[in-house]
Amino acid sequence: MGRVGVTRKWRFAGLLLVILLLSATAQAEEFEAAPGRVSLAGGLVSGAQLDRGYSPMIFSGAQPGVEVAFFQHRESGERSYWLGYSSGAMQNRHGRSLESLTLSFLVATLYRLGDESPFYLGWSNDNQFNSRSIDGFLNFTGRSDYFTAFGPAAKYAQGFRLFGQEFSVDVFSHVQLLGFYLPSGYVSSLPRGFGYEPGGFFESFAGSVFLFHPGSAVSAGLRPELQWYWREGTSLAFSYSYEFVALRNVHTSRRSRGHFLLSLRMSL
Repeated sequence: MGRVGVTRKWRFAGLLLVILLLSATAQAEEFEAAPGRVSLAGGLVSGAQLDRGYSPMIFSGAQPGVEVAFFQHRESGERSYWLGYSSGAMQNRHGRSLESLTLSFLVATLYRLGDESPFYLGWSNDNQFNSRSIDGFLNFTGRSDYFTAFGPAAKYAQGFRLFGQEFSVDVFSHVQLLGFYLPSGYVSSLPRGFGYEPGGFFESFAGSVFLFHPGSAVSAGLRPELQWYWREGTSLAFSYSYEFVALRNVHTSRRSRGHFLLSLRMSL
């Protein structure tokens, strides 16, 4: 990559970081005094993964997963933070095993469309790191990717009573449109620019960044859940969270994951 291309990508990454910091600062001031709820969840993640830099075969399987979340609510809307982790083995149809680890951090800021409306609109920032290693492979092992991207988010939330108990149905969705990502290289498990091209850390980092935009990368999620308020300030929630990620480079990397989670939520 020429120096001009490296400079442009570095400027883009810097501009994106500035926008994120300014937006986060403005939103933090608005939700600073909002009451909060914490959520602790555990469950099962059923997923499928393909990395053509490894193999044309699809690996699939179930993994344990955990999640910690924090919610801030105001009359005008809400802000949510989800931190998730899952790890385990997947197999292809020939029985070869792939060890996969995913760490994700999603932030969403939503605003209610009217005082009594069950609909919310806003924006989200999705951050994910995924690493994978195929058992028995000596070359190109330890592949990984990371991305951070921004896009619109929406939510439907409606409460109801049943058998004298309080419940709510929530459906949250998001899609990422703009950001950057770092995939493993074509001839290395390191991102392009690291380990085999001259230059310092920052120049190597800038040279490894790819623009996340529709057509080059996709990240989207849908999360319906049923929540039971079984005592004041405390609730139980059962949710199914589906997400799809595709990062297109020399070799395409795709994964889809369905999370079945049971959460305990408490007011602070």
